[in-house]
Amino acid sequence: MSILKRLLFAAVLSAGALAGAQAATAWDEGPNGDLSNVGTDPTGIALLPGSNLLIGTTGRNASGVDRDYFAFTIPSGWQLDSLTLVSGTFLGQQSLSFIGVQAGPQVTVNPSGGSPTGLLGWYHYGPNDAPGSDILPLIGFGLGATGFLGPLPAGTYAFWIQDTGTGIASYRFDFGLTAAAAVPEPAAAWLLAAGLLSLALRRRR
Repeated sequence: MSILKRLLFAAVLSAGALAGAQAATAWDEGPNGDLSNVGTDPTGIALLPGSNLLIGTTGRNASGVDRDYFAFTIPSGWQLDSLTLVSGTFLGQQSLSFIGVQAGPQVTVNPSGGSPTGLLGWYHYGPNDAPGSDILPLIGFGLGATGFLGPLPAGTYAFWIQDTGTGIASYRFDFGLTAAAAVPEPAAAWLLAAGLLSLALRRRR
């Protein structure tokens, strides 16, 4: 199944489940299998309202580097509000791991190129990031990336996770999906203001 078909399927699943908040496991490499090792063909996953756990491992051994790539679509009216480190995240020998995000269904940045140009944001998480830390704002400030402030709005995003050292590093992330704050249409805002003004004038009379 192509990445676009997988993302469409995941988006349909996600949109169909937006009736109420709940905890869910978006992906667990134990029962679900290894996430894609290719940025241009990431594994499509679905996020549900509320808490979404992502559980996996990365690292480097004699057979090469295990990079994890996945993508998801945030439906209209929703936003990625947080990305929290969960207890059970163990770093490799260099005690530093990498997470990056690119807008769109793929990560096209060369993983060996040494440049974050093209990424929306990135962050090195390590021992100073305690379990329960929300690293989404820190990802938005990744040097050399496009950058972002606040929650990620509706759209498709591809993520890349990789440990920078040798050995195996496990990770647990909680992706928090919440309803986006409603923004009135300009015409609706004017009508609302006119209505409030009319009520105020009536009360004065």
